[in-house]
Amino acid sequence: MFKRIEEKTTSMAQNLLFYISLASYLLLMLLSMLLMGGALSTANGQQMVVDDAGIVEYRAFHLETWIGTEESWILLAFSPLRGLELAAGAVITDDETFAVTEAKYMFRAPSNNRAGFGLVAGALFAPFRGFYSYVPATLPLLDERVVLHGNLGYVFERHLEDHGDHSHTHEDHAFTWGARTDLALAGPVTLLGGLFGQNSETPDFQIGFRLEILLGLLEMDFTYGNNFSRQSSGLGFTAGLAWTPPPFR
Repeated sequence: MFKRIEEKTTSMAQNLLFYISLASYLLLMLLSMLLMGGALSTANGQQMVVDDAGIVEYRAFHLETWIGTEESWILLAFSPLRGLELAAGAVITDDETFAVTEAKYMFRAPSNNRAGFGLVAGALFAPFRGFYSYVPATLPLLDERVVLHGNLGYVFERHLEDHGDHSHTHEDHAFTWGARTDLALAGPVTLLGGLFGQNSETPDFQIGFRLEILLGLLEMDFTYGNNFSRQSSGLGFTAGLAWTPPPFR
């Protein structure tokens, strides 16, 4: 839920790399699934800005990666204790690369017609760039065919501004919010749509769909995001994969 880095450009070469990387990763994951004999767990793709309250299963790990026109992520999460998920990864933009660490605790698991909620805290390093924290809540309805998500949080960012002969560090503090709806269609497709923003600024939107490639194991997301005003750039197009192999016992 931290503010995205803006004013980035995307070249044709980067777009080509986007599709090549996506195809290569998908083929690698499918090959891995075949070698594992099709063992299943619970996948949960998450390239949406508005997070859900769920975490990876105890003693399982979860690999998420998504490539976008504005930024790309790779994030590996693991649950060493019941209710706790720890994650680490990298954020890549046209200009910079950041390391990210995150901890997520689920106080109550969501179930049909009963909300679940948790607490997330994370930090960015390039070196230290900022930290964020938010409370995710999830409410499944209609036998989980409709799932509502909400986030409320806070973000601190440190920006290094270069003015030629000298540089200046600028700090930002903001409250963040987000709301999202997941609508399950017939078959393996789920429609996704969300709004998010910070303070009283014009919000962004993000829409797309999730495709379950291998039941409970491998999911793919395609989304598009933008700002309702023309004063800032949005997320653009993003494609991602989420892989969750069986937990260690």
